[in-house]
Amino acid sequence: MSYPISRRMLLGAALAAALGVSVLILPVLAQQMDHSMPMPAAAARKSTGTLPIRAMNATVVAVPPIIRETSVFGTLMNTGKTPIVISGVRSTVAGHGMLMVMEKAAGGMQGMSTAKTLTIPAGGKLVLSDTGDHLMLMKLRRPLKVGETLTLTLSAADGRTFVLKATVRKPGAP
Repeated sequence: MSYPISRRMLLGAALAAALGVSVLILPVLAQQMDHSMPMPAAAARKSTGTLPIRAMNATVVAVPPIIRETSVFGTLMNTGKTPIVISGVRSTVAGHGMLMVMEKAAGGMQGMSTAKTLTIPAGGKLVLSDTGDHLMLMKLRRPLKVGETLTLTLSAADGRTFVLKATVRKPGAP
């Protein structure tokens, strides 16, 4: 039986050989793998466009050059008639972004944890602060300069986006 050999299979075979895995089973596995992934329900109803958000006082916290992550604060106003579920944040200055929430643990201790989403209520606002929900930029690719404006892209669960302009400021600065 003959199997067509693709570039992906050749690369996989080279990697497998380097790792000491038997190359003989790769064509069979490649033939049996279903490369089409089922589309999640949320992705199936994705729309495109811009989110109805207005941002106020968007700030990125200035950090020393050796620190590789920072926080983003400000207020996001939802000018639409339905809640907006933010599912991601990204920026070219960071390796990745995270959505953060502040939680109280048993015993009254307060701490941060990652969240899959943050919601801006219909006609309402989401305040991003150092004592509450906020955004994080991780694995900074370069030092940030006080006064510079960074561009962040917020993504919603429905596929729409919002471009957020945030100014780098020293902690506690207005």
